Amino acid sequence: MTTPTAQPPLYIPIILGTPRQGRKSEDAARFVLQQASKRAGVETELIDVRQLPLRMDDAGEQIKIPAFAEQMHRADGLIIVAPEYNHGYPGLLKHALDTNLEEYNHKPVGICGVSAGPFGGTRVIENLLPVMRELGLVA
Repeated sequence: MTTPTAQPPLYIPIILGTPRQGRKSEDAARFVLQQASKRAGVETELIDVRQLPLRMDDAGEQIKIPAFAEQMHRADGLIIVAPEYNHGYPGLLKHALDTNLEEYNHKPVGICGVSAGPFGGTRVIENLLPVMRELGLVA
């Protein structure tokens, strides 16, 4: 008879996708982080795009941030919390996501849209879905 081995916890980082001052999505991201942290077998952390040392360059993976790339490689899935900006998503979120590609392959992603408007963030989710799929994430 074999003894079952303990499974390592799932690592599911939460990406706060806006650098704006006074951002309302930070409260939502912290709530999601709190809820995910309560789950047995889940390890999580908040990754704030405001804190990533991103170069303003269009070189994509050539400007990969080693620590962020390692977090994405290690992740079993992702949760992205993003505000809706004029029916879209923040440019810095897209820029940060574009610095990795192979790290995302076949990983599930959840998107939490935040908006004070009447549609409650549905349009940011709608606009991010094709981006997630193009990056190789499963949405």
